[in-house]
Amino acid sequence: MSDKHKTEDQYEMVPLSQKKLDEALKQSPEWQKVSEQWIAREYKFDNYLDGVYFAKEIGEYAEERQHHPSIKIDYKKVTIKISSWRAKGITELDIEMIKDFDSIYEQ
Repeated sequence: MSDKHKTEDQYEMVPLSQKKLDEALKQSPEWQKVSEQWIAREYKFDNYLDGVYFAKEIGEYAEERQHHPSIKIDYKKVTIKISSWRAKGITELDIEMIKDFDSIYEQ
């Protein structure tokens, strides 16, 4: 089974160490730690409906993975926040998913 189809239940839900989180965020510099439990990124669009479509794509992908971020649409901006509730922090799954969110955005 590819990682894109693994669901939350197939991961060991433990928070990343601060060092591993820092390394992961260096590879995804648009993502920022916004609290002890959350990382977030703001995506910008040329028009409102592009942002809505992006949010829909992210929602469908998250549903497939059974791991759901917070998605906020604000006119031409979409903000995504993600954390793993069970782990009470950022996990390997969160990092995999933010990379996929960025790939969806680039399409």
